[in-house]
Amino acid sequence: MDNKLINHIQFLRAIAVLLVFFYHLKFNLFEYGFLGVDIFFVISGYVITSRIFYEFEEKGKFDFLNFYKKRLKRIYPVLIFILSFSFLIIIFFQPLDLFLNNLQVYFFTLFGISNLYYLFSEKDYFDTIFDDPFAHTWSLGVEEQFYLIFPIFFIFLITFVKNINNKIIWILFIIITGIILTFIFSNDIKITFYFTFFRFWEFLFGSLTFLISINFKPKNFFLSAISFLLLIIIIVTGKYFNNFSLLVFSSILTSMFILFYQNNNDKIFFFENKFLIFLGNISYSFYLWHLPTIYFYDLYFINNFFRIPILFITNFILSTLTFFYIEQKFRYKKFNINIDFKKLIFTASFLALLIITINVIALKKSYENKYKNYLKKIIYKINYLENSKNYTNRTVFYKININGNQIFRFCTQDSKQFILNRENLRLECLKKSNKKNRLFYLEGNSFTANFIPMFNSLRIDDYIYYEHTVNPFLRTEFKKINNLKNFYNEVIYTTNINTIEDLENLKKVQRDFDNNIKILILGPIPNIDLKIDPLKCFIKSKDCSYKISQDIELRNLIEFNSKINETLINENNYYYFDPYKSICKNEICYVYNTANDVLTHRDHGHLTIEGSLLMKKDFESFYQKFFNK
Repeated sequence: MDNKLINHIQFLRAIAVLLVFFYHLKFNLFEYGFLGVDIFFVISGYVITSRIFYEFEEKGKFDFLNFYKKRLKRIYPVLIFILSFSFLIIIFFQPLDLFLNNLQVYFFTLFGISNLYYLFSEKDYFDTIFDDPFAHTWSLGVEEQFYLIFPIFFIFLITFVKNINNKIIWILFIIITGIILTFIFSNDIKITFYFTFFRFWEFLFGSLTFLISINFKPKNFFLSAISFLLLIIIIVTGKYFNNFSLLVFSSILTSMFILFYQNNNDKIFFFENKFLIFLGNISYSFYLWHLPTIYFYDLYFINNFFRIPILFITNFILSTLTFFYIEQKFRYKKFNINIDFKKLIFTASFLALLIITINVIALKKSYENKYKNYLKKIIYKINYLENSKNYTNRTVFYKININGNQIFRFCTQDSKQFILNRENLRLECLKKSNKKNRLFYLEGNSFTANFIPMFNSLRIDDYIYYEHTVNPFLRTEFKKINNLKNFYNEVIYTTNINTIEDLENLKKVQRDFDNNIKILILGPIPNIDLKIDPLKCFIKSKDCSYKISQDIELRNLIEFNSKINETLINENNYYYFDPYKSICKNEICYVYNTANDVLTHRDHGHLTIEGSLLMKKDFESFYQKFFNK
């Protein structure tokens, strides 16, 4: 490649990495900046194809071993350094549970398959409350897998398909096939996003661009500028397109930009900007650094006006250093190593035997992951936060011990294994009782689940049953309650409400059934100010509080609770418990209080175990007053 072409490619890389950077900063203008990754894919396809083609043309053969060695030297030295550096910070400055969340990604990234890790990972709502500092490495996995497969395919193509036009037709056919398959599976975002073969066609757009440029050598100042302008417009106005069309358009326009500019004798100042070209040179390091730096900054510092310039300057400095002192050093360094094959075989055999022995011992002792437990013990000693706190165990309260068993996700309707008793209640969800006086039938979503630790802690001689449902069909629920009244002296339907409309709908359905059904209404949980992050408050051991007027649902809870009580004045079988008074004092709500080490919320609308237990004392008084007369 000549200098002009190199500059041109590096400029495009700079734009791509800036798009991704601002996207992860959640900069509104770059809401679709993730397309920067797709630009990288097209560039990679173009560059790799040109290198393979010219080497084969010059030497009449292609050195696969040398190609893969160069790829390893290009990708891994700086990748290992940045991942390891970030990982050390995670070890020392995060709770153990967050460290373990990142451990798996770290190892999958090193093996070039982090995209497959994200593809097959099963994460529910409660597992996605944390950001992932290594989430961007999925694209490296896709790229590395492309490097493994494409050279074999392309050498086969240039060996057996002599005519350049026929090569173009073959590449174009595969691209169209890939686009069609991506369209067919476009509803499954996870597969089309992470699965390697649904991304290959983007790389092949780069290959197609190179093959076209060999014979046709198109050049057009106007089209090169227009294609770039359209690319930026599409990214900025991405909300008017679906994700599938965005991928296709961005790939086409990137290819057009490369194609029409490379043989253009007219210099476009913006495309030849020295700063952007240098940023393109360091774009790989910049890409690797940007998400960990954003992650740690947002974790420990306040989001203000200086956030973007600080993060950009930090990334630029770190990227420059790793580019010159790691990337360049290893990329062009020749390694002349004399290998003693006898020692190599002996060492490899010893390590293999050691690994097998360790695995046999581990499997013999238990089916648990002994390595993970061992690692936890080591990290425990050096993690200053873990000595007194554990974020996950304090916040993930759906791991509730009932009847000696841990119930995960409560008793969700989609659970696979459960046992029904004769009243059609699930045995694992029932709290043991010697009498069948009363059944508290709790039903609702995750907001109702806020009250589960409180209920579970009560020593009341009643049955407590919780069923997790989303948008329940109330008529079905009341039919079930009417049937349950044959087995219990008293059935109390218990649920959470967040609006007046919820209450009115409940009353309307209840009137069509037995009026003797008692209903316990659990009021809304205070939602914390969006500016407050419970995780940051916890890690920094910082007092965090907010006024009740800052409820993110824009509710005045004092006024809301007053309206609820007014509505229920003439309703004999309705009981209303207000959680606000237990969680907030004098209109001030603490998210984290260092004085008593209490963390009330795990996110903006859900309580921790401790937050739920704050209601226990008031609810016991409430219970004694209305249900234990």
